[in-house]
Amino acid sequence: MAVLSTGPIENNPVNGTRPTQSVTVKIENKDAFSYGTVTIQAYTLNGSRILYANDAFSLAPNAVATKDYYANFSFDFVITFTGVNTENLAASLWGKSSTGALVAPHRLVSSELLGSGTGSVGATGATGITGTTGSTGATGTTGVTGATGATGLTGATGITGTTGVTGETGAMGIVGATGMKGETGATGITGATGLTGATGVIGATGATGATGLTGDTGATGIIGATGVTGATGATGVTGATGVTGETGPSGGSTGATGFTGATGTTGATGTTGATGATGATGATGATGVTGVTGATGTVLPDPFQVYVQAGAVGGNGTQASPFATIQQGVTAVSPNGTVYIMGGTYPVTANIGINKTGVTIKGFPNSLIILQAAAIVFTITGSGVTIDGLTITSNNPYAVEFIQVAGSNHTIINNVIFGPPQAGPSSGWVVNRGLVSAANNMTNLIMRNNVFYSLRQPAYFNPNATGEVINNIVYNTRGFVNDRAVMVFSGNAWGSPENAVDIALLVGTITGPPFDPLTELSANNSTASIQDSR
Repeated sequence: MAVLSTGPIENNPVNGTRPTQSVTVKIENKDAFSYGTVTIQAYTLNGSRILYANDAFSLAPNAVATKDYYANFSFDFVITFTGVNTENLAASLWGKSSTGALVAPHRLVSSELLGSGTGSVGATGATGITGTTGSTGATGTTGVTGATGATGLTGATGITGTTGVTGETGAMGIVGATGMKGETGATGITGATGLTGATGVIGATGATGATGLTGDTGATGIIGATGVTGATGATGVTGATGVTGETGPSGGSTGATGFTGATGTTGATGTTGATGATGATGATGATGVTGVTGATGTVLPDPFQVYVQAGAVGGNGTQASPFATIQQGVTAVSPNGTVYIMGGTYPVTANIGINKTGVTIKGFPNSLIILQAAAIVFTITGSGVTIDGLTITSNNPYAVEFIQVAGSNHTIINNVIFGPPQAGPSSGWVVNRGLVSAANNMTNLIMRNNVFYSLRQPAYFNPNATGEVINNIVYNTRGFVNDRAVMVFSGNAWGSPENAVDIALLVGTITGPPFDPLTELSANNSTASIQDSR
């Protein structure tokens, strides 16, 4: 496999017109026996990288394929080869002006395309003739440099005076002798301590009375009552304390200590009554029967983050085990959750209804929805639904819209919606449309950064619809139709093949803002062609 890439290509306006209006890619299979598979992916680079073309086709031996793409913006092309020795494949890419002339700055051949594989070098176009270089003008004469002035003389340095004689150092004087230290006087005699006065006599302590008997404790009932406690006997008289002898004078002998009186006898403690018997404990009641456990409900791993993968089997909606269909994801997601459409091809044969507030349907890169029956892919009702990053087409032209919108505050952003080619002038095409608003029942719609092509109309806005149509790219259609709606168009661009008309204002549409003056409406939308039938 080889992957070639142009990398991001600047295509800025020059005097109001971008140099490249379309891109031609030429692929050559030089293998004489093997088929190759080629995938061409084209991206817009207007502030964000948006896939707007995704072509895959088989290339026969010794065959050459040419593909043309609208490119009135900065762009990036990625070309993938598989199935053939890459040495036998070559590619070139040329920008073209609105007249079909090749744009040299936007020319790339195999040796210049960047990628993981290296294809063969395609033929290099002829280099244009380099114009003659004009002659160099004569250099003017250099002016004469003025003479440098003479440096003035340096003045003479004065004579240094004679240093005077250093005087003699005077003789050092004699240090005087230190005087003798006087003797310390004798310590005086300490005076005698006075006599301590006699301690008064302590009164006799009365004897302690006998302690009264303790009353019997009453018998305990079922828990018996406690018996009365007997009265405490009187305290006996404390015996007399012996007289303390006088303290002798300082230095004299200590007087004898008097005898301590005898302590009175303590009365006997009364007998404790017997404890009554404890009553019997009542029987414990029987435990009631445990109720039946209810059935466990089904728990989705995360109803706010639901994943879908084409071809998955038995999934539960997690990224590791996704659902197989978009309808399963929409059914499982909670309000304000997101359904992620992972890479793969999703055939749709029946309408998918979305009526949950705040739900987002988010497409991964390389996810492709293909309508295979005359059914509307998405019918959106309620409020706050977002369709983001999907690529939607059909295997045949069906006379239905891809998205139908009712309710309020919905957002259609970063999508690529296109139909299969239809023969003849667009006035005779099947009426297939990118989006249709429900009559009298759609407000505040935002359509931004989408690409619509090869359709009857990119969108048809029915009466009383309101909203904004911003920075979309539309080509090879019959243009936006405004049927008595009030939609604000701004920043939209138109490609090649051109639309039959870019914006059509039908009978009954209001006059004044946001449509008038028509010159401003056209200027604000890349010089849009406007059909005014009001």
